[in-house]
Amino acid sequence: MAFRLGRSKTEERMPRAGYRAVGLVERPRGLKGEIKVLPLTDFPQRFDRGARVFIGGSSRTVQSSNWQKGRVYLYIDGVADRESAESLRGELIEIPDGERPSTGESFWYLDEIEGLRVVGGDGAALGTVREVLQTGANDVYIVDRGELRDLLVPALRDVVVDVDLGTGTMTVDLPDGLLPEDEVVD
Repeated sequence: MAFRLGRSKTEERMPRAGYRAVGLVERPRGLKGEIKVLPLTDFPQRFDRGARVFIGGSSRTVQSSNWQKGRVYLYIDGVADRESAESLRGELIEIPDGERPSTGESFWYLDEIEGLRVVGGDGAALGTVREVLQTGANDVYIVDRGELRDLLVPALRDVVVDVDLGTGTMTVDLPDGLLPEDEVVD
């Protein structure tokens, strides 16, 4: 997953190979090295005191954290003044892939969903998940179907019947009307 930095920049930042982004350093706060971070994780404990993170390829330890209005303010080891904190502006905060928590039976990471082959309940191939839209109510999977129009699959339990990461497939039970009439296979 890529992250855009700044309002006018078009540069995209990707985590290093073998790592996952859990935060983005927005700016320094104060004079003593505190940094303001946009969290990019569903696991806030990533920023608890003593947590190990990587910033700019260097291993760091969180000294303290304080959450305010959807942001986390961190003091990390090796950053003791505003200049040091400023040098981290725009850097991703990463963790190694191996430290990513395992998910439950009906919870998957976005990068695990993207690329899955989508099949109907009868085994008919429908396409490949190209992107996940996060709408607020529920996610929507955009299924690339080649020459045909993209298929929008709501990420609901009664629609997504099974996700098998081992075989790279997602089985869906599409509600009536989701496929255009001329594409319905009987």
